[in-house]
Amino acid sequence: MPDYDPKTDIHVTSGPPSGGGGLYFIVGALVVAVLVGAYFMFGAPGLHNNVARAPDRNVNVTVEQPRTPAQPAPAAPAPQRQQ
Repeated sequence: MPDYDPKTDIHVTSGPPSGGGGLYFIVGALVVAVLVGAYFMFGAPGLHNNVARAPDRNVNVTVEQPRTPAQPAPAAPAPQRQQ
């Protein structure tokens, strides 16, 4: 029967602790993208002018109302029957 010799001298070494730098970079990039989008959607100066501009040329439009139709003569009263 073979002798089983478990290794008892296992040394586990860990690397330097990770601070999650990649995750912070991605979250920061998303925050910057949202802020830039909000700037252009809500606060960009000059993009949302509410000033009405008149056309460069003069346009004259004349609208004529239709004539009123002739009123029909009132209907003559029907003759009454004699009883």
